[in-house]
Amino acid sequence: MRRSDLGLLVLRLGAGSILAAHGAPKLFGGAERVPPSWLERLMGSNYKQAWASSGPENFGSALAKMDVPYPMTSARLSGVAELGGGVALALGVATPLTATVIAVNMSVAVAKAHWKVGLYGQGGYEFALSLGLAAVAVGIAGPGAISLDRLVGRA
Repeated sequence: MRRSDLGLLVLRLGAGSILAAHGAPKLFGGAERVPPSWLERLMGSNYKQAWASSGPENFGSALAKMDVPYPMTSARLSGVAELGGGVALALGVATPLTATVIAVNMSVAVAKAHWKVGLYGQGGYEFALSLGLAAVAVGIAGPGAISLDRLVGRA
């Protein structure tokens, strides 16, 4: 195993788990809903509030205010891109497709939700840009030797 394989694993695990953590509330959150207790403990004290204020309905309403087409469908697709794409990225599954889906999702987030604030600070696009660029980097480099793609001979 090369050091670059270990580096790709660290990058995939970090970016993938952060994406998945942001996608789960978009799909399963909402008013009167709480995350599983183990997930709340893992994510920290702010996660319960993020879960309650998110969900497909709330996120869809926010997307509608940003003039995103088909806001309810877009909300669900974004949640799937973040939760499913995050898990797939972390595991190194279907890496070229996964990286593309994440990069597109983060590009839309930058353009529609964060661009007007600028790069830096609360609400800026630095976070979405970083996750999108991490996915692009993995997509270009490949998932590395420590991945499910490599295990099944697709890398």
